[in-house]
Amino acid sequence: MWADTASRGWKDWLCRALGWRLSIPQHGWTGGVWTRVGSEPPLRPSGFQVLKRRWVVERTLAWLTANRRLAKDDERFVETGEMLLYLAMSRILLRRLTRK
Repeated sequence: MWADTASRGWKDWLCRALGWRLSIPQHGWTGGVWTRVGSEPPLRPSGFQVLKRRWVVERTLAWLTANRRLAKDDERFVETGEMLLYLAMSRILLRRLTRK
């Protein structure tokens, strides 16, 4: 399962409770690195960098929040929110299947 970096806290629970493996796309640059004295540090990439599989997460969230009821989390029960997610994804799937 792919997720955004905000979902990092769910990683252990998903593995224990559901047996799922959570993969979070990371930036290629990890920050400071150790180098030898007198050697040049590695160059930090500049500009926009495409993150592998990040677009899948971002597009899915964009498709879901296009539905008015999912744009904000105002549901009283978790089951209602879950039902709305299933309904929204079913709507997206049916729309794609019926296109010619």
